[in-house]
Amino acid sequence: MQIGNNNQGIWQLFSRMNGGWKNTNMPFGGALARRSGAGGRNTLEDLLSGHYKNSYGVEGMCVTGRSDYKKIIPVSDEMKEHVLNDVKQAYYKYNGMSGDNEAEWDAYYRKNNEYFKTLKREDRLSACWTLNQLHLGISRKVTEAIQAKVPGWTAGKAIPEGLLDEIFAEENSKEMISGKAGTAESLDVKV
Repeated sequence: MQIGNNNQGIWQLFSRMNGGWKNTNMPFGGALARRSGAGGRNTLEDLLSGHYKNSYGVEGMCVTGRSDYKKIIPVSDEMKEHVLNDVKQAYYKYNGMSGDNEAEWDAYYRKNNEYFKTLKREDRLSACWTLNQLHLGISRKVTEAIQAKVPGWTAGKAIPEGLLDEIFAEENSKEMISGKAGTAESLDVKV
């Protein structure tokens, strides 16, 4: 077994990360520096300072070792409508399932993350929690409404024509997301 200077292999690895550049004195200078502002890529400075970003470039979304974010906070009416529309799509298009269209998922989460960027850093995780609880609450209400008309219905089974139009009628939709913005009472959620 040879024990010696293994730095040469490490520098070669960094060189490859730099796109094969010859200057290995700056191991993160090439590829990572070119992409440092792109999306959710964390720069070395981000990692060292603890300011991590998620894959959409939103800082403050790390849940590791935390549970203090699990609280309902006020969210905008626009975002509540966004969640309702996602639930509607899941029922109309996929009979209550989430579907398999990654572009739809990405569009939904991209809008969520753009909204999180407008909030204070310390509120971002709680806003995410709130929107997820709203999504679950609305889905639960829709499922219960379907099962009241079609006993034994489960997600993925066909839904009788017109039933979803009745459930998602304007007054019912407003009731699903109404109340004090983001309170547990409007979500029917016990946290």
